[in-house]
This record gives sequence, C-alpha cells and structure tokens, in this order.
Amino acid sequence: MGNVKKKILLLSTGDVNGAYEAIYRLSCLFIEEGNEVVMLVKYKTRVKDFIIQYQPLKNYKSKVGIFDRLINKIKKRFFQSKKRVENKISFDPNYNFISVDETSTNVSSSKIIEQIGFIPDYIYSGMTNDFMNSTDLLNLQILTNSHIYNVSVDMNHFTGGCHFAWDCKGYITGCDSKCPAILSEVGRELAKINFQTKLENARKGNFEIIGMSDWTVRQSKQSKIYSDQNIVYNINSIIDTKILHNRNRSYAKEIFNLNPDKFYVLMGCQNSNDKRKGFEYLVEALNILENNISTEQKDRIEILIVSRQISQSFHNIPFKKANIDYINDYRLLTLLYQAADVFVNSSIEDSGPMMVSEALACGTPVVGFDMGVVNNMVINNYNGYKAELKNSADLALGVQNILYLSEDEYAKYSLNAVKQVEVFSSFDAIKELNLNK
Repeated sequence: MGNVKKKILLLSTGDVNGAYEAIYRLSCLFIEEGNEVVMLVKYKTRVKDFIIQYQPLKNYKSKVGIFDRLINKIKKRFFQSKKRVENKISFDPNYNFISVDETSTNVSSSKIIEQIGFIPDYIYSGMTNDFMNSTDLLNLQILTNSHIYNVSVDMNHFTGGCHFAWDCKGYITGCDSKCPAILSEVGRELAKINFQTKLENARKGNFEIIGMSDWTVRQSKQSKIYSDQNIVYNINSIIDTKILHNRNRSYAKEIFNLNPDKFYVLMGCQNSNDKRKGFEYLVEALNILENNISTEQKDRIEILIVSRQISQSFHNIPFKKANIDYINDYRLLTLLYQAADVFVNSSIEDSGPMMVSEALACGTPVVGFDMGVVNNMVINNYNGYKAELKNSADLALGVQNILYLSEDEYAKYSLNAVKQVEVFSSFDAIKELNLNK
C-alpha cells in the first residue's frame, strides 16, 4: 500500500469468536497500517472505538424478499399462520443453511455511510448472517463505488445458503431445487434463487473473494460465482502474534496447575456435538491410541477439552480428562495453548478452524485430519501430523508420533510451528499480500 492510506469498512454480525474474530483481526491489521477503519456489526461486544453497532432507521422496513414472498404464497394457499408455515420448511442442520434470503434489503446503505462517517474505498464482508446479505452489499457498492472483498470464513459467499456443502457440488454447478440441505418439499427453490441472486450481485458489484485457508481458496476457485477471479488471496486464519505467541511455554503448565511430567492433549470447539467437528473420530482415535502404547505412556496422557457443549462420547475417552470452561480472553487462551503438548483437530468438514493456527502460533504441534487450515499449515515431520480424512487410526498415529518425540525433536517441532505462522498467517505476512492496492 505504500504511504497511501485507505478508508476501509468491514462488515460482520458480531466481533468475537470464530468467523467474527477473523474480521476483527483484519480490522486491527488495517489500523496498524494506518488506515481509517470501521468495523460495522449488528452486535457489539468489544469496547473498541473502531467497532460500531449498526443503528437501523426508525420505522425502516426491509424490502420483501423471496422468503417472505414464499411464506405469503403458502399462507394464501393454506390459510395458515406465518409461524406454522415457517416450520414447514425443514433444513438439514449439518449444512448450516442459515442464510435464507439473498433477495431482501435489510439495512439502509445511506444510514451506514452516515454512521461510519466516510465513503469507504474498500469493503470487507465476513459472516453477516441475520444482518446483511449480498443484495445489501451490492446496494452499498453502488452507493460508494467501493471495491468489495468477501472473506470466506466458510462457504456461504458462494453457495445458495449453506455454510458447509459437504459432498454437494451445487456451489460449482449452480444450486438447484434438489438442494440436499432442504429436506421439505416446501421451499425447494430457496437455494436456487439465493444462488442466482448471489451470482448476479457479485457480477454487478465486481465482488472478489478472499480465502481463510488454502482449502477455501480452492473451493472459491471451483465455485461458479468466483471461478473467473484470477487471484484469490489466502490469509490463513490471520494471527496476531503479539497476542498469540510461544514466550511463556516454560511456565504455562504451572499457571493451570498442570503436572510438568504429563503429556496434555488439547482439543477445542464451540460445540463438540456438531457432526462436522468429527468428535466421534477423535474418541475412536484415542481408544486406538490406548491400545498401541504402554501402560507407562498411557499414565502420562491427560485430555483437555474447551467447549461450550460436550458430547456424551467424551466420557468414553480412556484417559484422564478435564473439561475447561470456554475461554473468551485470548491472553488466557494463549497460555492454555502453550500449556498443551499437542493440539488435536478432528474436523471433517471445516473451513478453518482458527484454533489450528492459534495453537501453532503458541508453539504447540498440531495433529488433525487433512481438512481446512490443517491442509496447508500442518506439515508431517515438521510441526505436527496431517492424518487421512476420517481415518481414526491415522489420527491416533499422529498423536503417538508427537508423544514419542525426544525433548530436542519436540523443541524443533515447536519452533517450526511458530515459524509456519510467522511466514503464512502473521500480520506481517498478510501485509505483504497488499490487499488494498
């Protein structure tokens, strides 16, 4: 970017955790570069001046979209209440089909410009479910003539409504009425209309996509909406290494009253019951590991899990285990990463998760299935182990390999973990991409 500073607007439903955290970090990076930055959210949690909570116009009514039109059509046909009709539309929860209507207008573009106080040169849109959609984004682009980037924290920017497509190829060929995420006969056309709307909006507004991992970069390039984009940048979870670092590893265990002679396996997610987090494979892998190691080694291992919701299968893990309350403070989470000896990610359908890069930044080797950010951030015999997708025995082997490392070998893995983040995910690395050129 040189010395030319830009006016940048970032859009997100919230400002903490997961997908929202990524946009927050991107905001911090742009501020560090000296740009004028506003992060506009529907729900503000952080006490930061650059984060503004959208205030809708009084008596503002959104333009009716496809979802409400569908509801009204069915109501006329069956004379039912809206609530009962909505319940007729059934979604498979595994697809996270939470972006229901791309055709409606939900926010006032002029109100947004009034609130942020400038005309943005660039707009970055992350996960904006229940806040804004691609039609709102196009309206902003028309008003401001801004350069639009959609940040693929998941797949939603190039699907007909789902955030994770699993084996469905609709995002490549174009979503249709056979969408596997929609289980009911009612609403079969939603995905098709949403997809076509996103496609048209992206072309009218010259939207571009940015990946959060090599995995999402490949998906973006395959997608019908963004297949013509020449360069898709990858910001690899974007890690602030001033906060996530390895400098306290020597005493991190002590802070959590952990035994320095134990081998701590850390895992974490918001909901371990979520199918795409693959917890069943993790439990199976740990049972396989128990059968493959000596009693002495088994006694060394303890399992730590950070999650808001714990799967019942957690009780089937054959090692000593502890559930740690979900941590929102990154200073404390950084210490926990450093206290762990290995971080295990068992996701079987994921665009990230960010915890993989966060653990690496803290010098903790990572073992995980070849999925999401593990795909390009974890390297066998270097900083962890990349297991074959859904192969529990291979996942177990990865944990065993880290367990059996000598002290010197482990130290090299730990340093390599930090180096991988510094080269591919740190603020300095992302700045070199020169996103706002």
